[in-house]
Amino acid sequence: MSINYDIVKQYLDKQRIKAVEIYDFSKKKVKYSDKITGWKINTFKGDEEVTRAYLLAKLTNELGYKLENIEIEREYDIGRPKVNKPRNDVLVKYDNSEDIFLYIEVKSPDQYNPDDDTIEKQLFNLASQEIGKGRKVKYLVLYTIDTKTTNIEDKCIVIDYENYKTYEQWNKERISTNQIPALYGKSLKKPYVKGSDNDLKKDFTHEQLNSLRKRLHDILWGGGSIDDNEIFSSLVNIILAKIQDESEKADGETYEFQIFTTKDGEDLEPDHEIFNRLNNLYRRALEKRLNILDKNRLQKSFIVDENKFPLSKLKYVVSELEGLSFVDGKNSLDGKDILGDFFEGIIREGFKQTKGQFFTPINIVRFILWGLKLDELVINKINNDCDLPYMIDPSAGSGTFLIEYMKFVTEVVKRRFTNQIRITRDIEDKLQKWFYPDHRENRWAETYIYGIEHNFNLGTATKVNMILHGDGSSNIFVKDGLLPFEQYNKETEPNVLNKFEKCDLYENKNVNEKFDVIITNPPFSVDFDNDTKRFMRQTFIFADKKNSENLFIERYYQLLKPNGRLCAVLPESVFDTGENKYIRLFIYKYFKVKAIISLPQLTFEPFTTTKTSLLFAQKKTKEEIKLWNDLWDKYSKEWANLKTRCENLLSVYLEGKDRSKLKSIKDLSNEQEIKVIKRLLKDYIEEDDNLLSSEELIRKYQDEIKELCTYDKETKEVFGYVNTWWVFGEVAKELNYPIFMAEVENVGYKRTKRGENPMPNELFREGEIIYPDGTKKWGILVDDGVKETALDFVRDIKWD
Repeated sequence: MSINYDIVKQYLDKQRIKAVEIYDFSKKKVKYSDKITGWKINTFKGDEEVTRAYLLAKLTNELGYKLENIEIEREYDIGRPKVNKPRNDVLVKYDNSEDIFLYIEVKSPDQYNPDDDTIEKQLFNLASQEIGKGRKVKYLVLYTIDTKTTNIEDKCIVIDYENYKTYEQWNKERISTNQIPALYGKSLKKPYVKGSDNDLKKDFTHEQLNSLRKRLHDILWGGGSIDDNEIFSSLVNIILAKIQDESEKADGETYEFQIFTTKDGEDLEPDHEIFNRLNNLYRRALEKRLNILDKNRLQKSFIVDENKFPLSKLKYVVSELEGLSFVDGKNSLDGKDILGDFFEGIIREGFKQTKGQFFTPINIVRFILWGLKLDELVINKINNDCDLPYMIDPSAGSGTFLIEYMKFVTEVVKRRFTNQIRITRDIEDKLQKWFYPDHRENRWAETYIYGIEHNFNLGTATKVNMILHGDGSSNIFVKDGLLPFEQYNKETEPNVLNKFEKCDLYENKNVNEKFDVIITNPPFSVDFDNDTKRFMRQTFIFADKKNSENLFIERYYQLLKPNGRLCAVLPESVFDTGENKYIRLFIYKYFKVKAIISLPQLTFEPFTTTKTSLLFAQKKTKEEIKLWNDLWDKYSKEWANLKTRCENLLSVYLEGKDRSKLKSIKDLSNEQEIKVIKRLLKDYIEEDDNLLSSEELIRKYQDEIKELCTYDKETKEVFGYVNTWWVFGEVAKELNYPIFMAEVENVGYKRTKRGENPMPNELFREGEIIYPDGTKKWGILVDDGVKETALDFVRDIKWD
């Protein structure tokens, strides 16, 4: 960022006191008043010197300091011989004293960085030399100017050196002000006001935010006296309050998320005043952004628990964040997702995952997005319906699926498949509304993405995560994902989640059917809270079953539109244990299973050793469910008929009962009896059995016949009093369709408690993508003709 010399010249032209006597920017000539002591400067060697010239004029003409009390380039005899000695840029002494009131390090605008080592080395370290010589120092100042507008604006950090004698002490709190005091007065904070010359900073770099994240981590997590997740949740709440503050303020209004000075201007406001003001912001955020409408609950909600998170730490975080825009910062110079990346770093470093709360690795998330062919779905929805797919994750965690889906859709529409979109007036208008301007390109998500998360801390983190990725304000509900739909209320419309109607194909229970896509990793075998339990029977067919993941499978049916697409991370026990037979039947009845990808044991270690699989499925249409019901009824009746006859044949041949008294078999010939027995036994029959009589078949297979004549008690409420193995086998023959199945050995990393180690990746290939406009980006390669990964095969699946 360079300086507008014309504006600086106009300012210097108006000097009443000639601190800068000569200033010729074209010839790079400068001369300061002889009353200013120190080195004599005669050349503008760069923007730093221009900044100093402006500062000297301001100190004397606006702030009232005498020329003779100013010194420049004071040198210190420290460091190695024959090396340039360190010097101070500007210092202002008290009248008739060698004590120093202002100790200033000047930087050019493009070199001004409060996060590098300048404050420590050029201010604290050099100022300590003055203390060593018996001189006092009041304020340390890091200073530059901003000339982007018609006015020159100060950018500075003013540190009270009397309160913070060392850099380490200051760095623990980083409390400072932002105004150079006039005439030996108190350094005050100029309040941040929306739309003013002291608005929030919107342009920052990854390096600056990485440095901020590191400081937050070192200070907040460094002590070890507070639980890691307590710190994480407190920080998330604070950021949420800041977002609320920025979002509700109009031009000319003073932001509340900042530290003010006291009314008499003598000091910074006390901690409890900051706490009370931010509590009100936080409660408004809970109501407006997390859809928490219970007034009693809101009044009992606090931004931090001051017994666990000291208010001094709250003040520190506010001082670190107050000058940055977390709402409009997406148009920074360094990339649109800069704030989202910043927050995801906080989640990775700050949230301690446990067996019950762990995140799906990004490799798997991206594999799912491509495997569901969401690129095709998005383009088709735009071209055919002038719409976008509705997506939901009913157990959203920290929002990984929501974030990656959001980024995926924007990438598809704006950069990857732009040439496949039909250009009509209606579509063009919608695209402009959804994806533009560029710094609001994820704005569409506030309508089309929904998330539910029962854990309050994770639900709040999801909301913040989505906002910082630029979505506007998605529909995030901090509630159990299994509640009745009428309980998902929010203050403003639209809200498709609380819509429902009864479904006669689903035991006359309520369904929502508003969502095109579900991508999710449900909690496995967790207990339900009492509020959820109260509504179980009215909401779910399998309310009495214990596995939470299976109730979520029911919930996916309730949420999806016909032909809606699903991918869920599920424990492999869903697919292969007897206790889960009922949910497998449910899946086959209500979904078309497209693929099952078995993941390696290490996928979620060390947080859980549960072996998992990915279920790719598509919800059936009503016609397809009716066909299933018809076939199920047909073969259930046949089984019941076979059961009666075979049980009677058992009683005749094994117990000696009188055949004439058994109506179902009394008129059957031996050939007919053999046909009945073989039909029931189906796959048990061997080639040699063709030579056996009906009695011999009965005696050979009596145990198998008894088992096949037994109905499944676990499934009787939904699937009737039938042997589900027998009936399902016949239904499946008629509804035969391919299911892709694969066992994946490597998912691209090996997770440990210390992080992730790179590993071979069978889920997708990465490489350089060349876009139609010639730009290049590293990303996921698909459909390039090389069959190497599970993704290539899953991409061959046909979705309706």
